[in-house]
Amino acid sequence: MATQALNRGGLTQSMWWLMWLTWLVLLMQQSADVERFSGTLALVGLRCLPLFLFLLCVFRDSLRLLIWYELVLLFYFISAVEAVFAYQADWLSIAGLALIVLQFTFCLVYIRYRGRELRQES
Repeated sequence: MATQALNRGGLTQSMWWLMWLTWLVLLMQQSADVERFSGTLALVGLRCLPLFLFLLCVFRDSLRLLIWYELVLLFYFISAVEAVFAYQADWLSIAGLALIVLQFTFCLVYIRYRGRELRQES
């Protein structure tokens, strides 16, 4: 696993860092969204729990698990679209939708090019 991390190309390394950045900001946005409606810490945990699947994907460098994580992101996308239309002109909901789209895109590009790198190594 450590040798695979060292062999990342420039594009996949930058996508890896962008995935981390958008994941952290998405966690903060989801927490702020729950706190906006006076939610408890338990609700914040429940809302962010599926996002922690990302940690398992990245630490194992498993592209298959990352694809499953992208399917989880689709549920967040549906929720974000509903929130954008329910609370019009709400910057937090719009930011959440944008973050989910960015996270999905960065993961997709990473999966595509990291898969090519791993096939060339073997």
